[in-house]
Amino acid sequence: MKYGITERVKTIDTKIKINDIIKHIVEKKAKAIKYFLEGEEFRQTVIFGAYLCGGYIAHSITDYSEEVILVDIQQHLKEFVFNKNVKFMEMNQFKLKMRTGEVNPDLVIDITGIGGISPDFLQKFNPKCLIVEDPKGCYDEYIYKADNTMERATVGEKIGILKTYRKSRISKTSGTMTLTIDTVMDSAREVLDLDGVLYVIPNLRYYEGIIFHEKNIHKFLDEVHMPALTISALEDVEEEANKILENNLSRIKSFVEKK
Repeated sequence: MKYGITERVKTIDTKIKINDIIKHIVEKKAKAIKYFLEGEEFRQTVIFGAYLCGGYIAHSITDYSEEVILVDIQQHLKEFVFNKNVKFMEMNQFKLKMRTGEVNPDLVIDITGIGGISPDFLQKFNPKCLIVEDPKGCYDEYIYKADNTMERATVGEKIGILKTYRKSRISKTSGTMTLTIDTVMDSAREVLDLDGVLYVIPNLRYYEGIIFHEKNIHKFLDEVHMPALTISALEDVEEEANKILENNLSRIKSFVEKK
């Protein structure tokens, strides 16, 4: 805690950081997938989509699969891989492996969302299990028209749809970045309602610009290490602010629904 313009006003940073919120969401999604797969083992797993939770989901699947391959069209996203047992492949490299017969997964996970992997491409596989992430949140006409989850979820002996929502709150999509931003923004509004709070600053950036335009993963990791909120207040409201953030994080629910 620091002083503001005068010693009467305090500047407070929340203990909870942006990366804590991201980690909480990706853990929820990974746990939902693991629960759906409980008791099963796989020879080869392919996960499409490294951003934003692909690396963590791949890491969590290593307990269930002999080989785990994370695939993305963006080569630099391999920096999201932190488990040496996870292989990263750029999409063209992966397609070459398919043609040579080196890739024949019995578990396929598609978390590419809107504009991602096409249904026709997924038809090339015949896995024991397929999981597709549903990117939709609350109803939005254009998002619902753009979504093709059910067209993708057509191959495999067992098919699951990964769904993620916020209880009693509205988010347009189930994407990790959407949920992160909405959690921070809603928390900021709630903290502002506390007595003695002058203003609240959500410490958000245009992260996708850093990742996809600047292609700077290290900068992204530095940026998300910021406190979720910076607060100007007459009293120390750090404990209340962190509780508000924790409460909003607890609203995030993720599960895999069997098709």
